[in-house]
Amino acid sequence: MSRHKSALIALIITATLITLIGLTGAGLPSTTANHAAIHTALNQESTPTLPTETPPPTATLARRDFNEGDGIKFVPTVYLPGRGPTLPGEMVFSGRRLDVYVGSSTFSAEEVADLGVKAEWAVSYIQKRFDAQLTERVSVGVYHTSQAPGRGTRGIAYTYGNTNVRIYYQAGEDKHNALVILVHELSHALQAAAYGKEEQARVDLVLLEGLACWISGEYWLSLSESPSFQARASELYRSGIRGNLAALGKTTSIDNAYDMWAGFVDYLARTYGWEKFNLLYTTGNGRAPGSANYEGIYGKTFEELYTDWYSTLE
Repeated sequence: MSRHKSALIALIITATLITLIGLTGAGLPSTTANHAAIHTALNQESTPTLPTETPPPTATLARRDFNEGDGIKFVPTVYLPGRGPTLPGEMVFSGRRLDVYVGSSTFSAEEVADLGVKAEWAVSYIQKRFDAQLTERVSVGVYHTSQAPGRGTRGIAYTYGNTNVRIYYQAGEDKHNALVILVHELSHALQAAAYGKEEQARVDLVLLEGLACWISGEYWLSLSESPSFQARASELYRSGIRGNLAALGKTTSIDNAYDMWAGFVDYLARTYGWEKFNLLYTTGNGRAPGSANYEGIYGKTFEELYTDWYSTLE
């Protein structure tokens, strides 16, 4: 091949490459813009504030599925070996920390297995939020409402011996509600792991239930679709739910009492700090509401403390 022909072919190849590079380059701005838009959208997604603050959920966010792989940074999850206590019914799910059983005439086995998966995600959430870890496997039982230990009971946690929790629902009922109640009961198990089973057995009822709701965080708030525990307490207070905080379990619905007690726990932790609250939690001498040593820890009586808190809700 002559030198002139070789030069001509090289020129044609070079021109073709320049054209291709130009076409490829023309596509880059839109691609870059798309990546930037995706990055911005991801950064603008609402995520809960986990460690020690009340999370600020929206109604939509509150009912989303939590997943350890969805971008939320959970503490490393430890696999707890062995098996939890055997419960009645069929075991349909065994995860890192939970063994889940189902009885008859409630959700289907497949639905309960799915509930178990979501409960495992929830355990990661509450452990991160409360900065504590389960130390033994927990068995979960899902049973029909006719098997509940008391009329209207939806959940119960047995934390003194072999830890297990049970919830009571009929087929077709709201599974999100069931998940929230399950997370609340698992929060009781986490309390026992954090403070000790003896302390958990005698803790002041206001602190016991209020803290379990607080630990449940975004899950619990989803029931009222409130943005925070203080917002929920303020709403209830303005509606007339006030007076003796210890007696709310008898003067209003138990759900409202739990919401108010959670608001009070939130107030104590934010105002005086977790160190004092943790000391208070271990001073219970029985489950009577308001019976912890508030004056010894805070220098104020139980009534003085909740009266101070009420003034912030007006």
